[in-house]
Amino acid sequence: MAEYGYSLKVDEKIDIYSFGIVLLELITGKRPIDPDFGESVDIVGWIRRKIDKNSPEEALDPSVGNCKHVQEEMLLVLRIALLCTAKLPKERPSMRDVIMMLGEAKPRRKGGKKNETLTANKESM
Repeated sequence: MAEYGYSLKVDEKIDIYSFGIVLLELITGKRPIDPDFGESVDIVGWIRRKIDKNSPEEALDPSVGNCKHVQEEMLLVLRIALLCTAKLPKERPSMRDVIMMLGEAKPRRKGGKKNETLTANKESM
């Protein structure tokens, strides 16, 4: 939304940015602006600092769970959120691409027949 305030234009790329902010809120459990981020730092800047320090896992909402598969899915969604919040609008994906990426954001799970059966049942719904 801050981007809209600067440009005063509404277009798909601003909507993509806003959607990326929502994804970041969901996977971090944080608000877009939080005193914990530091002065003049929003959620995007905060998460990028975590990534620069090679510790994006620290930014994930611990209340969601510490299961390896859940954390892996959250990191996949984090990557999508970062694409959506790219600084240059032309570098952001289309919403169609975002939806496709979200559909493909599944961790690689080692599993037997039980996991395959669950996956097959979900796909047939």
